[in-house]
Amino acid sequence: MGDFAKSLSERSKHTKITTGHCLICGIYGTLSQDHVPPQGSITVTAVEQVHLTEAFDLQRPKVQGVRSPNGSKFRTICRNCNMTALGQSDGEIAEVCKSLTLKINHFFKYANSPVSSVCNPVNALKYARAMVGHVLSATSVTECVKPGQPTPYFDPLKKFVLGDDHAMSDTHDIFYWFFPHRYHQSIKLFSVKNGQNMCCMSLLSFFPLAFLVTEKDKGIYPAGAVKLELTDKSLFLDLSGRNVRFSSFPAVELQGDQIVALTAQMSIVSYPIKK
Repeated sequence: MGDFAKSLSERSKHTKITTGHCLICGIYGTLSQDHVPPQGSITVTAVEQVHLTEAFDLQRPKVQGVRSPNGSKFRTICRNCNMTALGQSDGEIAEVCKSLTLKINHFFKYANSPVSSVCNPVNALKYARAMVGHVLSATSVTECVKPGQPTPYFDPLKKFVLGDDHAMSDTHDIFYWFFPHRYHQSIKLFSVKNGQNMCCMSLLSFFPLAFLVTEKDKGIYPAGAVKLELTDKSLFLDLSGRNVRFSSFPAVELQGDQIVALTAQMSIVSYPIKK
């Protein structure tokens, strides 16, 4: 039994809860399951969740993860936030993912495009609102046990998800890039030190896009990233091979005194598995 227990992912200690404080609105009550990635944006399959720290090489982890027969889920937000704040905008994520997937498949199948990029219409405000909401929800249930404390990083994000279109204007930037992988990454909070610059960031990645939230004007991001403005009408995705190496976390080359810091239970990877 001891050896078996050691082989279980630590993620199993961070999923069991029924009632708690919603990680978006903060209200205490029954918590609902949030699908991350949201249903409709990907083909829903059986998945296995582990902590990123248990699978840094992003190969099949050597621990037994938390399994789900129908996608990666997090019971950390209330039903109202799930159905309204996120649910009303999740359709935009689904539409973007479906449309981009068709264009990306065509790009690689026919290889006849004169440029190595694709673009796609988007309602940037709705897309960002839903994605930020999923960033907030995709974490450990231990955050729901006690009332959340005010933080200069997360408070503007919560206000934005709850409907304040300008809540992040002076505090955060958003970047995105092509994410050509089958696994999903949800890292609610991590920090990167690059020389004298240290930046807190959040990352949510699933095919075909990686979505990065950073502190305002301090972002550290890969060369192929594009800044998302909430007034944007289109997404532009660079599909060239030169950016694939840095498409996955940490998305930048670490050398010299560069450092990445994260908390295990806030950093989750999910892999598709056979039922």
